[in-house]
Amino acid sequence: MVGIIIYYMKIKKLISFTVLLGISVALTGCTNNKKGGQKPHSRGNPYELVLIVPRGLYNGELRDSLDAVLRASTPVLPQHEPLFRLNVVYTEANLTPWRTYRNRLLVEISTDAIEPRFEMARNAISLPQIEVRLQAASAHALALYLNQVKEELVDVFVEHELDIEAANLRRKHSRSTLLSLRELSGHSICVPVGLKSSKHSEDFLWTGTNLNDKDQNFVFYSYPWNGQLLSDSQFVEKRDSAMQRNIPGSRSDQWMQTARDPESHHPLITSRQRILSNSYCLEVHGLWEMRNGALGGPFVSIERIDTLNRRVLVTEGFIYSPYTPKRNILRQMEAALRTFK
Repeated sequence: MVGIIIYYMKIKKLISFTVLLGISVALTGCTNNKKGGQKPHSRGNPYELVLIVPRGLYNGELRDSLDAVLRASTPVLPQHEPLFRLNVVYTEANLTPWRTYRNRLLVEISTDAIEPRFEMARNAISLPQIEVRLQAASAHALALYLNQVKEELVDVFVEHELDIEAANLRRKHSRSTLLSLRELSGHSICVPVGLKSSKHSEDFLWTGTNLNDKDQNFVFYSYPWNGQLLSDSQFVEKRDSAMQRNIPGSRSDQWMQTARDPESHHPLITSRQRILSNSYCLEVHGLWEMRNGALGGPFVSIERIDTLNRRVLVTEGFIYSPYTPKRNILRQMEAALRTFK
């Protein structure tokens, strides 16, 4: 795709058990304090983060370090969209209005912190809510520590948002997609209600919104498992083969494929092996393009191993949104993939 700046990354690591525990949040049973005696609903929009920090600390050497992590580009989008919408609130201000926001990060200097601390609280004030507290003995120590834990820190808040959206989708989703997938494979998934148009074959299902912008699409296919760990190269080979057969363009020489770097020809993807719903999987984010065409956009895919039937099950969400931001609608599809059963 011409005129866009993209980058190639490859991440292969398992997320620590500690982080996975920290991001598993309770998302149901929320009522108002006055009516049920329970905690109030949290405030805030998707991917909105409240950073609570002393004024002098943020305006000093720590500002660049925090911004580099929290305002960084969302991975594998064709243009810059920050990971979070950041609300910076100084600790010297009235913090009461910010207590119930669903994503809170507190950054502090503590002379008692012999070693830097990463503390996390779930649903402490409102539901659902994640609060992370970073402490160190000095601004310099905080900056060094932030660089060490930046991936875990981002994961905590992103996973929290994905959990919230997945819970929303389980309550309200496209029933036609769920039934189509169940009929094809015996599995189910909860995707946004707008995904109604569909195409399916013996081992492939596509459903989508068929919009000219903010277009969301879901794909399922499977292939035989060879008993080995899932890999990037195998993923790209199987994906491109499935898309060529099932998602053609308007001409015979056009079909969907994984985008490549124009110089190195490496697939433009990031991947990581991880555990989701107690199962090993390969999670891939990347860019797709129409071969010999002008269409393209981001996608997210999850490969799972069905050991009983010795097959790899692939669920994917891809979007086409050339004129509007893409982060939230792609993340919604990523959350949908978490509902697969």
